[in-house]
Amino acid sequence: MIESGKNKLSGDKPCLGEMLGWIRRIVGFGTRRPGYPQSLQVERWLDETFREFGLADVRQEPVPVNRWTPATTSLHLPAEGIELPVFPIPYTGWTAPDGVATPAVFVGEGRPEDLAAVDLQGRIAVAEMRFADLTGAAFKHGARFIRDANQSVPDGPLHVANWLIRNFPVYYEAQRRGAVGFIGLLVDSPADGCDFYVPYDGHLKGLPAVWVGREHAARVRSLAGANQPARLVSTGESRVVDSHNIVGVIPGSGCGAAAENENIIVTCHHDAPFASAVEDASGLAVLLALAKEFAAGREGRRPLRRDLVFVASSGHFHGGIGNRVFVERHAEGLLQRTVAAFGVEHIAEEVESDGRSGYRLTGRPEVRVLFFDGSSRFAGVLTGEAERCQLDRLICADAYAFGPEPPCDSAPFFTAGIPSACHISGPLYLFDPHDTVDKVRTVDLIPLARFFANAIRQVDEIPATELAEGMKRPRGLPPPALPSWFRPPP
Repeated sequence: MIESGKNKLSGDKPCLGEMLGWIRRIVGFGTRRPGYPQSLQVERWLDETFREFGLADVRQEPVPVNRWTPATTSLHLPAEGIELPVFPIPYTGWTAPDGVATPAVFVGEGRPEDLAAVDLQGRIAVAEMRFADLTGAAFKHGARFIRDANQSVPDGPLHVANWLIRNFPVYYEAQRRGAVGFIGLLVDSPADGCDFYVPYDGHLKGLPAVWVGREHAARVRSLAGANQPARLVSTGESRVVDSHNIVGVIPGSGCGAAAENENIIVTCHHDAPFASAVEDASGLAVLLALAKEFAAGREGRRPLRRDLVFVASSGHFHGGIGNRVFVERHAEGLLQRTVAAFGVEHIAEEVESDGRSGYRLTGRPEVRVLFFDGSSRFAGVLTGEAERCQLDRLICADAYAFGPEPPCDSAPFFTAGIPSACHISGPLYLFDPHDTVDKVRTVDLIPLARFFANAIRQVDEIPATELAEGMKRPRGLPPPALPSWFRPPP
């Protein structure tokens, strides 16, 4: 069993140094967007690592994705004779190599009154993009339990939810009105810079578009307000390729000749917007620690009765497609015997704006949520282990507090009616290049691995019917609509 020591797991299991080594190795592959060569390299490394640990039935299951690869992106303002740094909005369209040169038009936030008096035909639309607010109360409402030792999680705003752009529909409205380009001003960003990988729904869009950092927003807004010309270039390639879910199994003692044993799933995604550490090399480090721990535990101690299935999923940054494909592929097979699913994402340090151009660490863990749907007995296991492992600033929240599915990569297991718990946090830097190794909450890596290991062992002893009692979304319901953050273009 994983020990309570700060820097080690029991026996020859992974130590903190090994977990950090895995994180650095994953980050070292570089930008891991869906279908990119670096992402495929990580897949091969995960496959090899599962085999090295001794997992059985290790396989790469294909997940088709739109590999969206920018080449040249620029914004030239002839009236000022300058070129501003810009970043292509993910999954938007491409211009011709020489771009589009036409007047820019400011459309505010894209409200009906903002659009009423403007002509966008053949123009570049410029809009101020607005993030939703993330509040403590939203997580706390209906929570199973809250661990907040110093009462530091307010009911009010925590910070902006930069994965939820409230007015992104203005992009589609600009396209509908005949615009030939779109510029989004990141006025709500807590830091300077235009590198921002949102939205990540995976849906290809027709209108070329770029992000402009908050530090240049006033200049672009002023020029667009005066209908000054701009030249927007955004070129690249989009084509469908196969990424892969990496799957490995630790057979349980209940596995008979028919191989129809019940199972528990553990999952974390392996793709990322940049060479990201928290997103989600940190989660993968916990998943790998659990795989190594339970694989080694088969010798010299009682194994789990149920199979333990590990899924390092692809395509989180493609509308969470990896686990959606996994659930669809195994709906009539493996998932019929799945009694519980655990997701792990983002072991993160909290940051705040430094009041200048970037972030500063606060020294606290980012507020994390344990999205949950299952029985009271299952919730009791999580409550006890969170206490035992001293996981602070943790809210065990209603899985459906934010919409038709929880905002985590393991959402398809929830909506398939499988009793599920997913640890996730949403720090401000997840979608930009500031997600570096120093942002990983290192002191929580071992405790979180211990939390999951202990919970898995206890859940293994609970009958499937008891795990599922009282679920908000039981098995057999039709698939829900996609949430707003992954919804396809109108």
